[in-house]
Parts: sequence; structure tokens; C-alpha cells
Amino acid sequence: MEAVAVAIGEKLLSTFLTVLIDRLTSGELPSLMRREGLHSLLKKWEKELRRINGALEDAEEKRLTGDAGVKLWLEDLQNLAYDIEDLLNDFTAQVQQKKEKAESKRASKTLLVVPSCFSPREFMHDQKMRSEIEAIDCRLQEIIKQKHSLSLRENDANQLASKRAQQQRRTTHLPGSCFVGREKEKMEVLRLLIGEEGGINKINVTLKMIPIIGMGGVGKTALVQQIYHDDRVASYFDVKAWTCVSYDFDVAAITKTILENITGFPGEGNDLGQLQEKLWANLSGKKFLIILDDVWIEKYGEWTDFVKPFQAGAEGSVIVVTSRNLRVASMAGAPAYCLKELPEDACLTLLAHHALGAKNFDDHRHLKSLGEKIVIKCKGLPLAVKTLGGLLRANVDPHEWEAISNSRIWDLPEERNDILPSLKLSYLHLPSHLKRCFAYCAIFPKDYEIERDELIHWWMAEGLVDGSKGKNIWKTGLDYFRELVSRSFFQESSSHNSRFSMHDLLNDLAKLVAGPTHFSSRGFESESNENDASLARHASFISSYGIASGRLMVYHRMKRLRSFISLQPRPGKFAMLHLSQSVLGDLLSDLKYLKVLSLSHYCISEVPDRVGKLRHLHYLNLSYTEIERLPESIDGLFNLEALILRGCPYLAGLPQGVEKLINLRYLDIRETRSLQAMPKHIGNLVNLEILSKFIVGKENGLRLNELKNLELLRGELLISELHNVGDVGDAKEANLLRKRGIDRLTMKWSEHLEDSRNAELESKVLSFLQPQKDLRDLTISYYGGLKVPFWLGSPSHLNLVSLHLCRCPNIGSLPSLGRLSSLKELHIGGLNAVRMVGSEFYGTTEPFLSLTTLEFKDMSFWRDWTHFGFTEEIEVPFPCLQRLMVRNCPMLKGRLPRKLDSLVRLDIDSCPLLDASPAISLQSLLELYFRGCNEVTLKSLVNMTSLTALAVENVEGLACFPFGYTSSLTKLEKFEVRRCNTLIHLWQDRDYVQNLACLKILDVINCPQFVSFIAGEGDRELPSCLEAMKLSDCSSLEKLPNKMHNLASLRSLIVLNCPKLRSFPETGLPASVTSFTIENCEILQHLPMGTRIGNEMSRLRELRIYRCDSLPASPFSNGGLPATLKELKIHNCRGVKSLAEMVSDSGHQRHDQWLEDVRILYCEQLGSLPRSLQGFSHLTRLTIFGCPALELKRFPPLPFSISEFSLWSCPNIKSLPDNLPHLTSLQSLCIVDCENITEFPGGGLPPKIEILEARVCVNMKQHVGEWGLHTLASLQSLWIDGSVGSLGDMVCFPSDGAGSDHDILPSSLTYLNLSDMRNLERLSSGLPCSLQRLYTHGCRKLRYLPEAGLPSSLEHLSIGDCKVLEERCSKHAGDYWHLIKEIPTIYINNDLIS
Repeated sequence: MEAVAVAIGEKLLSTFLTVLIDRLTSGELPSLMRREGLHSLLKKWEKELRRINGALEDAEEKRLTGDAGVKLWLEDLQNLAYDIEDLLNDFTAQVQQKKEKAESKRASKTLLVVPSCFSPREFMHDQKMRSEIEAIDCRLQEIIKQKHSLSLRENDANQLASKRAQQQRRTTHLPGSCFVGREKEKMEVLRLLIGEEGGINKINVTLKMIPIIGMGGVGKTALVQQIYHDDRVASYFDVKAWTCVSYDFDVAAITKTILENITGFPGEGNDLGQLQEKLWANLSGKKFLIILDDVWIEKYGEWTDFVKPFQAGAEGSVIVVTSRNLRVASMAGAPAYCLKELPEDACLTLLAHHALGAKNFDDHRHLKSLGEKIVIKCKGLPLAVKTLGGLLRANVDPHEWEAISNSRIWDLPEERNDILPSLKLSYLHLPSHLKRCFAYCAIFPKDYEIERDELIHWWMAEGLVDGSKGKNIWKTGLDYFRELVSRSFFQESSSHNSRFSMHDLLNDLAKLVAGPTHFSSRGFESESNENDASLARHASFISSYGIASGRLMVYHRMKRLRSFISLQPRPGKFAMLHLSQSVLGDLLSDLKYLKVLSLSHYCISEVPDRVGKLRHLHYLNLSYTEIERLPESIDGLFNLEALILRGCPYLAGLPQGVEKLINLRYLDIRETRSLQAMPKHIGNLVNLEILSKFIVGKENGLRLNELKNLELLRGELLISELHNVGDVGDAKEANLLRKRGIDRLTMKWSEHLEDSRNAELESKVLSFLQPQKDLRDLTISYYGGLKVPFWLGSPSHLNLVSLHLCRCPNIGSLPSLGRLSSLKELHIGGLNAVRMVGSEFYGTTEPFLSLTTLEFKDMSFWRDWTHFGFTEEIEVPFPCLQRLMVRNCPMLKGRLPRKLDSLVRLDIDSCPLLDASPAISLQSLLELYFRGCNEVTLKSLVNMTSLTALAVENVEGLACFPFGYTSSLTKLEKFEVRRCNTLIHLWQDRDYVQNLACLKILDVINCPQFVSFIAGEGDRELPSCLEAMKLSDCSSLEKLPNKMHNLASLRSLIVLNCPKLRSFPETGLPASVTSFTIENCEILQHLPMGTRIGNEMSRLRELRIYRCDSLPASPFSNGGLPATLKELKIHNCRGVKSLAEMVSDSGHQRHDQWLEDVRILYCEQLGSLPRSLQGFSHLTRLTIFGCPALELKRFPPLPFSISEFSLWSCPNIKSLPDNLPHLTSLQSLCIVDCENITEFPGGGLPPKIEILEARVCVNMKQHVGEWGLHTLASLQSLWIDGSVGSLGDMVCFPSDGAGSDHDILPSSLTYLNLSDMRNLERLSSGLPCSLQRLYTHGCRKLRYLPEAGLPSSLEHLSIGDCKVLEERCSKHAGDYWHLIKEIPTIYINNDLIS
């Protein structure tokens, strides 16, 4: 592994040196150095570094043979390269600082009296800089000297790379011995090969291309091998050929190989023309299959030359290409078939085959759990599974399996490791600029979802993205990222299209490449070697809650750190983390070379002034923090390019010096609700590309015309407070028309100036704010003008895709939006002056050619919707409209449009006056949501033959759905009725069962008159495909249909708040039900059949019974529970007295009991439990809460499967289970308010307990020292009070001095809660150093903390009702403040003080 690390690490070092040499010879640096008299030194360094770079290939060769001297030389060289770059950054920063000071002096009136020489401080700084230059030069000369002593030769840097490229592994068409988990993928590719689905892959009339893309080792070749030898393929194609292409795409050689495959004779000559003529002749008129395995080429010209002879084949001919690069698919001109990771169960089968020569682990059960750990490590990569299986071949020693499961794949023997060459190849074939970008990703821990835009910002800040003049650096960075995605280094997240992940093995590869220069840690667990921390240049940190000072000690050793990034524990999930002001300030004082600083999502209200001294900083992220201001010193960050302040709700303003940040490109101030004004003269920041929000002010420097010179703006822009524009010329000067990069624009006036509106001025302002033509998304809100500007409805001026018109109270007529042919989404709301929508809205006879979504809402006075354009005979169509929403339009009397041939979703809400005629046919409709309207309108919606979801709510007068209504609902899958106060029945149709044959979900909620599903006499069946039914708040419902037991598909039944429901049908529940919840049915007298084991076919898994007071004393007395049941919850059932019959004694004990989770709460009369809980061999959780009548002298033994056991408020339980100390699976034990429990059973506590809570147990006199807490290596959380373990008598906790009491707590403890310890005065030094959260409450005599302070690991301290200690810990004034001020979060009496 170490040899491989050097091999690929050398590539990164070579790339780094190339970039450094380029910097020495280009840009502003040479002229700056010439001005300072250092140009000759610069030239010397350039020359020497070039020669060193030329020797790196030889150094790698020698290092691979184990030369320790060369290894040290390479490490010294890498550190020197970083230090040279740091020095150049320092030099550039110093020169810029001098330049700024000189310009400032020239602008000052005192210029004449300022001497021209530098100040003593500047002189000293110059001297320090020169000494650093001399030190660097000495180190460089020593590197050169060592290079000569090591006899390192300078050679052609491409020779070795070329040689290695020729050593690539070749593949064969013969299939492997085990192929599992890809049956679905195989069938899909076969359909593309020989079915109609392959049509989209055709590149001409006869030839199809099928590119199969995936990361190295994912199984592309194995899949194609199986397809190549499939009998269906053999019979379909006349000719087949296979060739492994690999990196060297030699058209003649590949053509020759294919020709030899087809003819069976060795080809003669290498003339491409002759070879292609022969291939053409042999393929002519034949249907062929050509496999090109492992293709890397991206050169379109060579590809087109190669495919020429394949045009001769018959229709149905196919070329299948496998590659790691998505661009190969683009080059082939066909959509990619992307192969994902192999499922874990298939990986386990594959491991069994290669390790044990078996189909499964049935004969080696003791190895199965270890095999599962190994499979998880492989993360769905078949090549990794095969490699590890090969290492374990025929080895059944569990210790060997354990060793493999705990090892890093990169540490495995190189000669037996096929994974390394495969993934190494992906890296070596990256362009040099992408090598550094990929290596930077070593800062991410495994399984972390990477936010794309953040990563690109970090690349840019670190100088990894080409910023040459004429290039948009952001677009270049985005191209870099997309290239890595296309090469399978990143995979798009399933949860968000801007988040990506890296496979664990690629993450390992990045760390291998980057070495000690990149550091990552998750809490106290580091994924990097802390011994190398001083070498780190880029570091990330994940905190679970807060950062205690102890956690950051390692980062103080990283004096040359360039990136310090605090990553979110769960990206995309809101979480506030905690960091004290002093800890942050101390850290920043040590990190003067930072270029990237990200402290997103921290509860920090102030930013240390020290941040203004980070003069190399390019990227600063303080988003989602609680900062109220930024320090004025931030104006010294003249290199700052990105300032991210999104989601800072208390940020009231930006420093006035922001205008000096002339290199600022990105200012993100979205979601800053307290920000009332921009800093003055923000228009001076002419390099700004992202300005997410501009707040218009009235003073000079704050006015709208500040946007004038910001011509590079792109992306999203919100302009708010437009009512402050006093001069229409400001709007003209803002010149939005010239800002070509803005594609999302929001213009917002104030909603609070109704009486002082100047409608004419606002109209002119909006008219002059005409945006650029290619704007995609426009929102106009709270605009007070009487009309909209000419450009809004003009396709020659605007090419919108989405438009929102919101709360514009004076607009009386809508513009001709129908003319916007690209418009896809239109949302109109709160336009209260609009009375009619008619022909002016359409503007043409063929309006809204692209519109897919149309919404009208909150239109209080809208009365009429005319659906005709310029003639009354022809109704205007909406050809592409898929979603129509009309909400809260109480005066609307017109009908809906009729020509809605593409409509798939219709929402009508609170439009009670809508007309009902003529009927509207909605054959394409899939979803209908009908609320707050009249019954007649509902009846007018007909022919809904495609409808799959119907929700009806608050329909006045609806007693039953009309006769014939279900006849067209033949595809309905979900039906929901809510708040229909007059609804008595659902259906009148006698054939509703046949009509609703697809119905799967049925909900009737809050319909107080509802009594049955079908009107009339007789008991009818329900639709047979029902899978879930919910009946809630139906106060008149007395019974359910007798034929419910015939619902063979029903899985879930929920019955809530039906007070008249007395019983279930005698035939019981369907055997198919897996989840049954019954709640607040006060007179329900028995549970239905199907909840008992008497129904042996029952599949019930979840049974929840809440607040059913009339149930019998023994609700399961007729046969116990089904054996399939996994979860049982009984809450607040006052009549229940016995659960002893949960398991039947009548011959059904042969069934395995699968019960896993039992929770019994507030059953006041419960007096007995099953006699043998041990029979529930799968039980993992048992909670008994608030059962005062439960009297147990000896608690039944618990099964060994139990992991969580809680007893609360059960005063008559007199002992804990005798087998408690032997429950090795028990992780959480909670005993609260059980006054008759006196001790933990002999032998102490369970050995693997993680959470222990023992409180309000007044007779538990067994001393805490006898509990054996110190032996519990897994204990993390402990909550105890003065009522247990003699803690009420303790004066010091843990006890002072040496001995067992002093070491009472285990070193694993992270959470400690001490409450109501009446005599406690002191906390001692015996608190474990692992402690992260400490709570003390009701310890009124507590006054002393440990003399040396609390553990440095502490993240959270809470003190309540401890008056003396509260005073001593008060902020700044307390004499203990100096001991606790670095704790990230401190609460005193529930008030956050730090």
C-alpha cells in the first residue's frame, strides 16, 4: 500500500510543482518581485524547481524499491513546495497592503506632511520577509544537494506513465463462475439489445449503441460477459466479437482484433484502410454484436473513424461499450446505462462463493456476521468483495475474518489486491488539474454528502481552478466537478440534486493521494494520523453538538493550515452547533495562512476581530449562525472572494468597509430577515457575480443606482424595499437589461405603505427595471402600480419560464401573458383589483404554448373567467397544462376551462360560487383535490377515467356521492374524504366494488354523520384491492362492514375517535392485516378476530390500542396474540387488568413468538404480566409506565434479546429480574419512581449497558459504589439522583482521593445528570475526561467545581436550582467563569448564558 501511495502521491506532487512553477513565471508576481529587487531569485527558483520536477519519476522508481532516503526527500520537497507558495502569498499580500496604504495617503489631505519612507513596523516586516526568503532558499539548495547525493536522474516525465499505461489488465469474454444480484440489470440490457426499447440508442437506421457506465470494479465487465454468452443473444446475432480497448485507443489495432474475432484468422498488415475494408466486407448484411470493454477515449474524431465499417451491418446490429466515463456515452451518441453498486445480499452471496466455495453461510453460521461486516466495507463493489473473498479462500478461522473486516482495503497485500490497480487507474488518467481537485476531497469523511457549490468555492479559494483572463472561474469550476462526476468519482445523492457522495474506496484513494496534508475528523475520531497534524494544510471537522477546547488541540498544531472547514453532521438537516468565543479566537490566532474558513450552523453571536487579520482568506462562511454583526476589521480581507451569510436571522447590518473588498465575487445574504440596509457604495464591488439580495435605501450610496456597475451579476437577485426609490432615474441607471447573467429575479415593494403609495412612480420604476431577455424566473410582489409594464407580456422582450405576480393590490387587468411562448409556470395571487380574466390575458389565438402549471389564489374580488379569445365561438385551449390550482377565490362565478387535455392535477379550494355547467371532461386527470366548494361543481367534473387520487374536503350539502359517480373511477387508487359534515354514506352505486377495483387507500376523516360506506339496506363488500383504511372522528359510526374479512389485500387499519363503535364484525379482520391501530373508542368491548393466535393465518405485526376503556379485563383471553406480532402498544386502557394471556396455553406455544417491542402505559388496573417473558425470544424493548396496580414480588426473567428496559411509576414492583446482570444485549436501563425496588440483583449491572437512569427510587439503598459502574466499558449516559445509592448523603461526587469511590465512573461516560443530591457540596476531579454534557439540578449545597476545572471535553453545562454555584458561574462576574468560559454551551436555570 505504501508503494502505491508514493506512486500516486508523486503524481500529485508533480502537478503541484507544475502549478507552482507556472505561478513563478506568470501573472503579477514576476513584476512585483522585480519591483522589490527579487526577480533574479525568482528565476533561479523556477529553474531549480523545473529540474527537481524532472527527477520525480526517478524518485518514484527508487522509492518503490524501498529507498528510505528518497522517501524523506519527497516529504521534504512537498513541505518546501507548500512553504514556497505560502511565502509567495505572504509577499503578494504585503505588496498589496503597501499599495493600499500609499493610495490611502494620496487621497488624504495630509499627504504633504507624510514622509515617503516606510514606518519602523513596515521595515521590520520587510526584514522578516527577507529572512524567510533566505531560509526558503537555503532549504531549496539543500533539496538540490540531496537530489544529487541520491543520484536522482532527470528524465522525460511521460516515459514512465506511458510504460505503465501499457501494463493495464486485459479482460476476456468468458463469464465468471458466480453471477448474482444483476438479474434485473441483465434483463434491461437484453431488452435494449434485442427489443424495441433500444430504439433511442440508434445512431443510424441499422446500428445501436449501448454505453454501460459505472465506476471501476462495479461489475460492468461481468455483466457484459453474461450477456455475451446468453443463448438469446447467440440466436439473435449472426456475428459476435469482443475486444478490451483500455486506455490506448489504437483504431487500427482494435479493428484488427475485431476482424480476427469474426473471421477466426490472424489479420495481416496494419493499414487501417485495408483492415476497415475487410471488416466492412465481413459485416455486410449481417446482424452483429461488438463488445468494446473498458473504453477511455473521448476524442470524437478517432471514434467516428473507428465506427465507419460498422455501418455495413444489418438492422439490429449493436455495439456495447463499457466505460467509467459518462462522456464516452456522449461521444457514442447514445444515452448511458448507468450501473449502480451491487445490493448487500448479493455481495454476501458473492463473498460466500469466493471465500467458502458455497452458495451461502448455512454451513458456516459463525462467520456470517463477520461476512456482513466485510460486505458493508465493500459498499456494493463486486471487485472488492471478490478480492477480500480471495484473501479468505478456504479459511474458516474467525480471527482471520475479523482481521480482514477491521483492515483497510488499501493495507491488503498488493500482489493479491485487484482493487488498487483498478481505482488507481481512474486517478492516473485524470488531467493534472483534476488530480488536485480530487485530492482535496480527502478532507471529507466517509459517507459524507458533499455540497457541490461549496466544494467548488473551496477549490477556487485554494487556487485549484484556472482563473485565466477571459474565463468565468465559476463555470470552469463547475466544469471540473461535472468532469469528475462523468468519470464516476462522484455520485449524485438520491435526496438532493446538488449533493454528491464518494464511494468509500474512492474516499480512501483521495486520502492516499493527499497524504498527511489533508486531515479529517468526526468528533473525537480522526480519519487521519494525528501524529502528522503539523503537516496538514487542509482540515475538516464534524461535531455532534459543540466544540469543546479539547477537541481542537490537534488543530492548533496545524500552523500552516489553509482550509478549516466545519462540516454539518447531516448535510441538509438543520442543526445548531456550539462554539465558545474564546475557543474560536484562540484557534484563529494560530491559523494565519487560512484561505478557507467555514463555520456554518454554529451558535456564535460574535465573530472575533482576529478574523480581519487573516489576510490570505478567500472564502468565509458564517451561514446559519446567530451573528448580529461582522467586525469592522473585515475590511482588511482584500483577498476575500466569497462571503456567505445565508440564514443569519439576527444579522442587522454589514460593515461599511465592505466596499473595500474589491475582489469579492460572491455575497450571499439570503434569509437574513433582520438586515435592513446594504453597506454604502456596494456598487464599487465591480467583480461581484453573486449578490443574492439588494435592499434599496434612500441615501446616496444606498440607492438603487448602486447596481449600475455590477455588470457581472448572475444567478439569483432579490431587490427589496423598492418603495424607497425616489427618482425613477435610479431604476434606469440600475440597467438590469445589461445584466445578462441574472436568470432569477425578484422585485419586492413594501406591504405596509397603503396610504402613501405613489402608483405612478412605482409604474415608471417597474418599467425601467426591464430585465434581460433570457431571464427564466421573475417574481413581482407588493407592487403598487396600476398596470404592468409593456415588456412583461411581450415575447420579444422577455422569454420567461416562470412568473409569480403576488400581492399587487392595484393591478386591475392582467397583461397578455399568453404570448410568452416559453412560460411553463404562472402563479397569480393577491391581485384584489382584478375582476375579470379574459381575452387580454391570452393575447393571441394560441396562447400558453408551453404552460404546464397555472395557479390563481387569494383573488378576493375576481368574478369572471372568460375562456374565449378574440371570438366567442372558439374556446382558448391550454395544450400543455398539467397542473391547475384555483384557491380562495370566493367571488368567482365563472366555470373552469374545458380544453384541458393534458391536465394531470386539479386543485379547487374555497371557491363556493363556481358554476357547474356545462360538464367538464377530464380524461387525463390523475389527481383531484376538491375543497370548500359546492356539491354541484363536484358533479360537473366528469369522465375522470385516469384518476388515481381523489381528495374531497368540506363540501357543503354532500350526503353521498351521486349515483354513477364511481363508474369512471376505474383507476382510482387513493380516496380521501374530510370534514364533510353532512356526509352519511360514500356511494349509491351498487356496482361500486367493480368500479373501484383499483382502490388501495380509503380515508374517512372528521365526518360526524357518516354511518356506512354504501347507501341502502344490506351488507356489501368493500373494494377488494384495499390496502389501507383509516376511519377517524366519525362520531356516528357504529359498525364496520361484516365482510371486511374478505379484504385479502388490506395491510393497515386505523380507527380513531369513533365513540359509538361498540364492536368489530364477528368474522374479524382479514388475515392480511399487518398494522392495526384503535384509539379512543370508548365503548368498544372486544378486539376483532385476527388479533388473536386463534387465527393461525394472521400476519399482524403492529397492534396499537389507546384509550379504549371498555375493553375486557383480559383482552387476549381468547387465544393470545398472533405469533407474527412484533409491536404491541397499550396506552390508557383503564379496564385492562391482565396481560397474562398474551401467550396462549392451549396448544399454540409451538409457534415462535416474534414480539420485539412492548409498551404498556397508564393502565391503572393492570395487575399481571405473562408468566414467562423469556418465551419472547426476539423481544428487544419493554416499557411499563404508570401501572400502580401491577404487583410483582419477583419480576419475571427477561429474554436475552432485550436491549431496552424501562420501569416508570410502578410502586408495587418489588424487584428487578434476577437475570439482569446476564443480559448481554441490554443497552438502556431506566428505573424511575419505583419505590419498592431496593437494589440491582446480585452480580451488578448488564455488562454492555450504554444508558442508565435510576431516579426517585427512595428505598434503593444499595451504595452506588456497589453498582460496578467503573466496570461498564460501554456506559455513555448516566442520570441519577439523591434518592438512590446513598447519593443523598454524599458531600463530594465522585468521592475525593484514591480508591473505588473516586474511580466510580467509567472512562466511556459522555453524559452525566446529577439531581436532588441534598448534601452535595463539591464536584471532584474524578469526573471522566470523556464527559461532554453535565447537568446538575436541585443540588442546593453545591458550591465547588474541581480545582483544575471541568474536563476539557465538556460541550454542555447546565446548572439549575443550585443557587451558590449559579452565582460562582455567572458570566464574567463569577469567580468560576474563567474555568468554564470555553465550554460551548452553558445554561443557568434554563437561560443560555454562553
